[in-house]
Amino acid sequence: MLSTPLHPLSLALLLALPAAAAVPVEEMASNVAAEAAIEKISVTGKKVAYANNATDESAKLQQAAISNVLDLINKLPGVNVAQGDAFGSDDYTTTVSMRGFVIDRADQQLGITIDGLPNGGSAYAGGSKANRYLDSENTAFVEVGQGSGDISSASLDALGGTINFVSANPMAEQQARLDYSTGSFNARRYFARFDSGEVLGNTTSYFSLSDSYNNRWIGSGSNGFSNRLHAEAKSVTELENTRITARFSYDDAHEDNYDYRSLEQFKQNPKFDGLTNVWTGNPDIDQNFAEAWSTLRENTLAYVKAEFTLSDSMQLDVSPYLHLQEGRGDWLPPYQVYATDANGQQISQGNGAKRTTFNYVDAQGRPILDPKADVSKAKRVSSYRHTHYDKDRFGVTANLNWQLDSQLIRAGIWLEQQQRNQSRDWHQVLDAKVYHYFDERPYWVQFNDDYQNDVMKLYLQDKISLGDLELTLGVQQYLVDVERTDNFNSSNSGKLNSDSDLLPSVGIVYPLTENLEVFAGFSKNFKAIPDTLLNTVGQDFTKLEPETADNMDFGLRYQGDSINASATLYQINFDNRITLLAYQEVDGAPDYLTELDGTFVNVGGVKSKGLEANIDWRFADSLSLNSSLTLNNSEYTQNVNGYRAGDKVAAIPEQMLSATLKYQHDNYRAGLGAKYTAEYYGAAKRTEINKVAFWNRDDIPSHTLLNLYAGYHAEMAQAGFAQTLDLSFVINNLTDKRYIAGGQEGAYLLGAERSASLTLSLGF
Repeated sequence: MLSTPLHPLSLALLLALPAAAAVPVEEMASNVAAEAAIEKISVTGKKVAYANNATDESAKLQQAAISNVLDLINKLPGVNVAQGDAFGSDDYTTTVSMRGFVIDRADQQLGITIDGLPNGGSAYAGGSKANRYLDSENTAFVEVGQGSGDISSASLDALGGTINFVSANPMAEQQARLDYSTGSFNARRYFARFDSGEVLGNTTSYFSLSDSYNNRWIGSGSNGFSNRLHAEAKSVTELENTRITARFSYDDAHEDNYDYRSLEQFKQNPKFDGLTNVWTGNPDIDQNFAEAWSTLRENTLAYVKAEFTLSDSMQLDVSPYLHLQEGRGDWLPPYQVYATDANGQQISQGNGAKRTTFNYVDAQGRPILDPKADVSKAKRVSSYRHTHYDKDRFGVTANLNWQLDSQLIRAGIWLEQQQRNQSRDWHQVLDAKVYHYFDERPYWVQFNDDYQNDVMKLYLQDKISLGDLELTLGVQQYLVDVERTDNFNSSNSGKLNSDSDLLPSVGIVYPLTENLEVFAGFSKNFKAIPDTLLNTVGQDFTKLEPETADNMDFGLRYQGDSINASATLYQINFDNRITLLAYQEVDGAPDYLTELDGTFVNVGGVKSKGLEANIDWRFADSLSLNSSLTLNNSEYTQNVNGYRAGDKVAAIPEQMLSATLKYQHDNYRAGLGAKYTAEYYGAAKRTEINKVAFWNRDDIPSHTLLNLYAGYHAEMAQAGFAQTLDLSFVINNLTDKRYIAGGQEGAYLLGAERSASLTLSLGF
């Protein structure tokens, strides 16, 4: 039983589920997923032994073209996507939660894959979420495995499930497309795509390019901005017994960030995140200048997938891939640093024995270190701090499917070698009175570390048909070696292995009627210890254990002519939860001198249980309704590191209900969507206020967001300038609700105010 009382809207939907399941559902097939030849996929999920859902084409109509591709999954059951920016153009403040598991600045507990290939992690410090690899126009659908993912999924973070973004295939006919979008906060976007059609008798391909820009929604003037250049190309070649798919994506983004706020600060002003938009010349104020809080990332991903039909019963696919990343994160500390060795001599690299901050230099440019010195004629100084993230990943996946009389045997391997460098350098701001222009030569390099990750994953699965009953048995194992080299101090280097035990999975699917099936499954999920743990100064990582989660699902799926419906009960036991204690603040500003942004600790176990339900109902020729329900109860099971057994897990919504009414008739379309999020606790770690201890605290207010879209599509005369014309209009947060979008413990994201966008698309 769930301990959380049901909201009346949630109760109404639960009561409606049995009646809805009596009406038939339309099934949507896809030939893009890796198992397309074996299974069909629908919005309520593939016919497998674990809970899963997928987006359909209408999900793209409900979001602005400039929006983050992660928005596509925000209304699926169990999923909550929170973003600081109105259009999702700030990775620093993008979070995803599902069944008590999260992707945020501190934790990466959900696996993301692109066409089944690993994304390289989702952390801010060197990771890359799906928006770095895909535009929504080139996304066929997104498949979410809540709790468990497909056993072949290649991810080191899939504790709470996987999210697989599947790219669209090229069109069979030659065509071109040009889009222009404009919107709130000076948003503008250009998108162009050219499909070659069939060439050489066996190959189709496309190339696309997009350029996006928008200001931060908070403030005006020099309030920060996001600028993104993105390119994709894909080709598919059909040979006699082989299909070869090649794909390339490039993404170059500059994102000015948002800052997190406390609950009290939200109540004071829900439209101000503390960052400023006017340069004052005072470093104590200008350290919060929005244009100096920046994320710069450049990502290139390329793969070739060869699918071989070895016989009528055996198929093999092999996918080598390459990922290159260069990145930087910027901050503006209101001082400079004087670092010295054990002999008191100033050093230009390494943490050294002592670090002293200073705010002034004399007429000769020498630092004034005496806090009591007369600085009336001195020059005020500050720094521009850069953290660099460079990564090269090389890998390959291989999967074999062997169909016997009553069995489907699957086996596979994933190999990856990752080499990355993380360094931090400090630059002198040339004149703090003028602007944050800086000397490109750093005056101090705080650290410079190289990492190597070697990954091997093996899996074996047998799907057995016993009459109408389908039984699935599987096992997988991860072998992970991580090594860190401190380029300034070799004695500070380290290594660890984060191998898993054998991870079993078992499941059944049984049809109760022609349209209704029951499924149940168990899987043991695993997350490798991240390499970032090794650069935490003073960390005894031998005391940390890899995270594991036992996931159990029991559910029903109904598919008929006009309705899809699914409902899943789940329970998860999550052991050895590792979290990164976020950077500390000093007088309300970040502690810029911390080598990392925190320290890793095990915070004990977590137990989650709940219900997820989804309905997709076409109740008239032109009208349909999609709705999802999430009820989740996640609690700590141990008293560890300031967390108390029985308390709610921080920052995890416990009740969510979404519904979208869609209209489609001839050339016109429209829809109204709503998502309700009930009140939940924002923080759980023990704190003392006036010598009184508090654990669960910060009641995050409930909120309901409304989104409206409308569109028009027309086929033009053949002799005209364009063959098709499409207009799309989207309003997000229609009622301009003031709300907390999400965040992490004690640090919350301000929900964006109402935004609108208009997109004109021409097809040739």
